[in-house]
Amino acid sequence: MIQKLLDKDFFVSSKQNITLEPRAPQPVYPEHTHNFNEIVIVTKGSGKHVLNGQLFDLYPRMMFYIHASDCHLYENVNDLHLTNILFRDPDKFNFINGINELIPCQNSNQSHYFVDKKCDQHVQAILNQLNQVNEQPNPVQESLFLQLLLLFKQNQYVNQGSGSTDTRVKQLLHWLQIHFKEPIDWDKITQQFSLSLRSFHRHIKNQLGITPQKYLLKLRLAEAYTQLLYTSKSITAIAQECGFNDSAYFSTCFKQEFKVSPLILRNDPEKHYH
Repeated sequence: MIQKLLDKDFFVSSKQNITLEPRAPQPVYPEHTHNFNEIVIVTKGSGKHVLNGQLFDLYPRMMFYIHASDCHLYENVNDLHLTNILFRDPDKFNFINGINELIPCQNSNQSHYFVDKKCDQHVQAILNQLNQVNEQPNPVQESLFLQLLLLFKQNQYVNQGSGSTDTRVKQLLHWLQIHFKEPIDWDKITQQFSLSLRSFHRHIKNQLGITPQKYLLKLRLAEAYTQLLYTSKSITAIAQECGFNDSAYFSTCFKQEFKVSPLILRNDPEKHYH
């Protein structure tokens, strides 16, 4: 049975609409849902996040939305630190309204975003202020939450790079989250985001601890993992759809990532994270 977390265990009163819940560190946590919403910010470490059956790798300066009806869990955590911004239905806010359009719909493919360094600094400053007015509902609290939503909105998907180098790197990472199944020409795509391949490689290596090619590989493997569990497609078809032309190479990479072969996972779903 999936655990359901209740607002009464996190909010100090029925009138409070926003609260902060740090997880430092976040332990492995089984599949669960809530009767409230969350915005989650990764501040440190790494781990795997399964949202409505879809697998995502977590890195610092990544954020994502959890709707009340979503089911999710955390696995393979490695010193993972999170800041959870818990909020009730925005229609019940006391001082601002009409902000639902700033909150993405339940589309897992576009639910996880990187924020650039400048945005992250703004976010942390707002969170510090929110922490000071965390217990009582007031217009300052809700206006700070609105500022957060606007900042995150600015970090959503674009096709062309703009802004600082760090911003363009994050924009390209998000572009890859949408287009990872396609053949990637690294020279072409880095030019599209006004980056040199060498500069992009250096930034990703420094910030995520892996190469751009490894990041792309993990995106493809996460999608393959989800399809193995929730579709009837053949393993070969899944491998090809997720960008692998060689089934043997796909199987090797998959086993290295998940410690189980695609065939065993397909035949024994109990091997999966939940």
